[in-house]
Amino acid sequence: MWYMTLERKLLRKIVKEFAEKEIRPFIPDLENDIYPVEIIKKLGKIGVLGLCHDKKFGGHGVDYINWYIALEEISKVSSTVALLATQTTHLCAHLSGDLFTPAQVEKYIKPAVRGDIILGQFVTEHNGFVSVSDFETTAVRDGNDWIINGGKVLSTNADVCDYAMVVCKTSDNSDAASMYGASMFMVSKDNPGFTVGHIENKFGMRGSSTGQTYFNNCRVSNDDLIGKVDECLILLGNRLNDGLGLYAALALGSAEAVYEKTRTFLSERMRAGKSLWDTHQVIRNQMAEMWIQIENLRCALYGYAEMQNQNMNVSGLGIALKVEGVRIAKSVCDTCMTLHGGLGTVKEVDIERYYRDVKMFDITCGSNFTLIDTLASSL
Repeated sequence: MWYMTLERKLLRKIVKEFAEKEIRPFIPDLENDIYPVEIIKKLGKIGVLGLCHDKKFGGHGVDYINWYIALEEISKVSSTVALLATQTTHLCAHLSGDLFTPAQVEKYIKPAVRGDIILGQFVTEHNGFVSVSDFETTAVRDGNDWIINGGKVLSTNADVCDYAMVVCKTSDNSDAASMYGASMFMVSKDNPGFTVGHIENKFGMRGSSTGQTYFNNCRVSNDDLIGKVDECLILLGNRLNDGLGLYAALALGSAEAVYEKTRTFLSERMRAGKSLWDTHQVIRNQMAEMWIQIENLRCALYGYAEMQNQNMNVSGLGIALKVEGVRIAKSVCDTCMTLHGGLGTVKEVDIERYYRDVKMFDITCGSNFTLIDTLASSL
């Protein structure tokens, strides 16, 4: 491909070997809802978590092509692990990086990039994550401190993060339309006012530790405030939409893995002395249709990545890539499961795991229905 260099081929080889050696043996633990703490930290140690960060944040310099190559390779084994890698380094540290003070960069971002700590970002409440005026989690000034009360739902990394970026309503004049009135604070897991509640038993993304979190007179210093008071969601909303293309990398890796698994199965499954691949043109046509989808997704993803590298306007494209990438991955998993016949439903064949995980991407970081509505409003 046009974007591959010797350096990127080496990166892909390193990440592929890591995924096979470290992540694949851990899959049964993931399915038993065990969070891959050591794997995420090792990804920091070998430099993967620094691929989306400038050097001033402890990274290697932002290169989205490198970052998506790594996520694609990890997702060929587990898109859940890939998403958890993005959670601590991209969705938390990268999108908010320039909001941090120099002291906060040293305390939070650089350790997260190295894999020394794990970050969480707790935004969602029962009414969603953008309706600030309906937020029940509040932060009130108390001298040089803030007192947080309330709770969050569907908090990723709920009981494993060392620090959580918690979004709170901080203004009586908050506005749902503009998202004004929300502020973000860094809260330590050891803060006596912070507790973790029920961890959800999810359909997919097993092992991702998603649950309820509570704040009861949780006192934090003004030094723990990230960015400007009342304006965090205004900034994060725009950045998140433009950055959602990372989900296409997760979808691409998942689709590739299931496609290759199915290609091998069809070549090896014999009937009357001939393989299913050799005897059924309709099957080859279906595989060709999926190949077209996968390669179109690949071209779109890495073209988008190069646009990001050149600081071009990608407004709306991140949403488009997430929505279409997830559609493609779900379609590939569905078709490949059918092509396996009854075996496709067997857990050990390992197609249904990929399907369960990519289905979850319909919902994470805003449901695809909501994102399409957001995109339509901006056209």
